[in-house]
Amino acid sequence: MSNTIMADFKLSDLYKMEQEFESVVSAVMGLGGCRAKSELSGSLMKHAKKDAMVKVVCELISLMEKSATVLKAAACSINNLQADQIVNQKRIMELQEVNRGETVKAVTETAKSEIKSYRMR
Repeated sequence: MSNTIMADFKLSDLYKMEQEFESVVSAVMGLGGCRAKSELSGSLMKHAKKDAMVKVVCELISLMEKSATVLKAAACSINNLQADQIVNQKRIMELQEVNRGETVKAVTETAKSEIKSYRMR
């Protein structure tokens, strides 16, 4: 996958596609004389004009192509976010390990100091 696809991904693209799909579904419903998606059937669509059906099919194909591009871009973004998360988690673990070492060192120094002051009494 190219970096161009990945760079072009935006969450708003998904919302825009959803609206475009709803628009095409509404057009299909209009062709079949339906008011609800559940009313759509092959028998209703038999009465639709061929030119109008061709137009809707072409719109659906275009949306499917856009959908594939957006989904590929989303997948790239997710993969990059996962890789970044792994890198960040490793860094956090390294910092925690350093912090543990410094804490042990500080406790050791405090213990030595306390032992010295106890011996001096």
